Amino acid sequence: MEGFDESIGGKWKLLRNEKFDEYLGKMGIGYIKRKVACAFTTVMELIKLDDNRIRIITDGPKHSDAEIKLGEEVEECDPFDNKIKVKVNWCPESKILKTESYPIDGSKAKKAFVERKIDQTSGELIMEITLPDEDFVCRRYFKKV
Repeated sequence: MEGFDESIGGKWKLLRNEKFDEYLGKMGIGYIKRKVACAFTTVMELIKLDDNRIRIITDGPKHSDAEIKLGEEVEECDPFDNKIKVKVNWCPESKILKTESYPIDGSKAKKAFVERKIDQTSGELIMEITLPDEDFVCRRYFKKV
């Protein structure tokens, strides 16, 4: 987990979104819930527990608290309560936290890739959510608290 604490580790507050409302729509969220979710200020905390596990706490329209063993595929629920298989990896060279998620049979979830990385110019954490089957990318920008 070399470089984790010095780069993306810590508490981050949402500054702005790009295409987040559209992303929520693609995930099947109705208009009113999308508007409420877009109005919330999300706070995300990334904590290194040891060399193989991290904890991601998110407070916003929905609270989540997950301990994750890197490189291990597990069954979880996405923020929309759909069952998914998830695998998280830390890339020390590029200092990117990568998440791959795939729907479990019968789930309404969509295949998604999430990358969390620091913009070297602004110092912001960029959370990029890609829905590869729809050629769609949403970005969320956070500032360290």
